[in-house]
Amino acid sequence: MKTMNLKNLLVLSAMTTATAACSKMEFTPAPIEMASSAPTTSVSFSQLVGYGNKQVDFLIVFDDSNSMLPDLKKLAAGLGDFVGSLENSGIDWQMCMTTTRAMNSQWGFSADWVGYSPASGTPAYLLKKGVSNLTNIFENTVNTMTIGGSGSADERGLKATYNHFSLAGSNGCYRKGAAVSVILVSNEDERSVGGDASKMKANDAAGSLLPLEAEDMPENVVAMAKMRFGNDVRFTFNSLIVKPGDKSCENMQDAASASPSHEGVVYARLSNLTEGGIGSICDSNFADNLNTFRDKIVNSMTHMTLQCAPTADSMKIVINGKSFTQFKVEGNILKFNSPLVEGTKIDLAFDCP
Repeated sequence: MKTMNLKNLLVLSAMTTATAACSKMEFTPAPIEMASSAPTTSVSFSQLVGYGNKQVDFLIVFDDSNSMLPDLKKLAAGLGDFVGSLENSGIDWQMCMTTTRAMNSQWGFSADWVGYSPASGTPAYLLKKGVSNLTNIFENTVNTMTIGGSGSADERGLKATYNHFSLAGSNGCYRKGAAVSVILVSNEDERSVGGDASKMKANDAAGSLLPLEAEDMPENVVAMAKMRFGNDVRFTFNSLIVKPGDKSCENMQDAASASPSHEGVVYARLSNLTEGGIGSICDSNFADNLNTFRDKIVNSMTHMTLQCAPTADSMKIVINGKSFTQFKVEGNILKFNSPLVEGTKIDLAFDCP
């Protein structure tokens, strides 16, 4: 019988240890191999934002309180070019106007345009496509308004809109099936402070804090629009206001007048509810804001429902041939940061889990 000397025993022990170590290293990666990625399905398609209604009925809501004349003049100067751009885009428009104050003890009556000679059978408060000298008409109308007159301190742009819509059957301002677009300009909120006591300032007139009533509520204005015009009619409410949180603009407005300004929180809420535009009343001119409002009134797409919730980072979007990143994905809803207007080509590619 052979005996193993100490040298051989040490060699055998070392070989056994190395074999065991190699065996252990060989099985360590096994859990990683089991965690292979699940199969995905690639999806790609193209879509064109369809062309919508080419008839648009406008309501302009002027705040005619004490501090508003410079801002109304800015709006009047820009409206002529704005309407000209509508005509160039092929939009069949018409336009009525009211104020944030009550006229004849009632909010929402249509005021006449000044320097306008309509065709026989058309009332002087209804401007229509094809009218010449529009800029002069807008400027004449603002220049002859009674700014700061009786009752003008109780600004109620939403109540005026609500009531104007309620009179749709008799005022002739709205055509069946036409899109409806409101443009409001004000440096205060509904009823000055939107019913919010915390917004009151030391130089606010006595009695400025007034409660919001049913006609002052954004949701009720939307409900009235649906009742009068139908669920399928596109309604946008566009605001030229002191944007909520814009203290610099608010201070600028306060410094320009003895009457205090207030951020348009309630007005902004209705603009957001209707996917309308929100512009700053402190801009040197309103051209860019009005162009934004024009883009809002044409048919547009703000979101898409996808067939699945895309896998992380798989979404690729090309808009009119260019890579596009201004979007977010929430579940299976793709949301664009700004509306894509009619005629826009969208190419999508993503993976479904």
